[in-house]
Amino acid sequence: MNTLKIVSKLIPALFGAALLLSQPAFAGHGPHDGQSPELRMLKGLDLTDAQRQQIRTLAAASKADKADLAARQQQHDALQALIKAPQFDEAAARILLEKQQASMLEHQLKRLKLQHQIRAVLTDEQKTKLDERMAKMRDRMAERTGKDD
Repeated sequence: MNTLKIVSKLIPALFGAALLLSQPAFAGHGPHDGQSPELRMLKGLDLTDAQRQQIRTLAAASKADKADLAARQQQHDALQALIKAPQFDEAAARILLEKQQASMLEHQLKRLKLQHQIRAVLTDEQKTKLDERMAKMRDRMAERTGKDD
């Protein structure tokens, strides 16, 4: 009887684990298949083939420019080492945090530049439609968070 109870509880757990492990990590994570918010906002704008190609080229160049994942992991590891150290080194922490802020600033700057370049590819009508979509998205986000901008 005890074996039956154990097996009846173990089967759903094993099935869940198998299902979880069968999915590649972060591949197609969520409903957007890893697509950036900038590119998702362009859906429904009736882009021409030439516009699509230009935007793909811009996005690919931007993606190649992204900060190295290994460097970001190294920054994280260095911060964790500071936390775990017997004595807190404030000077070293400041240096690491300043590097991290500089890296984030560069990332945000590149993202803004990409958004500007993509917008330059659009027609005036497409820009208007995009602006309307972005305004609706901001409104939905404000409703979710209960904040007014």
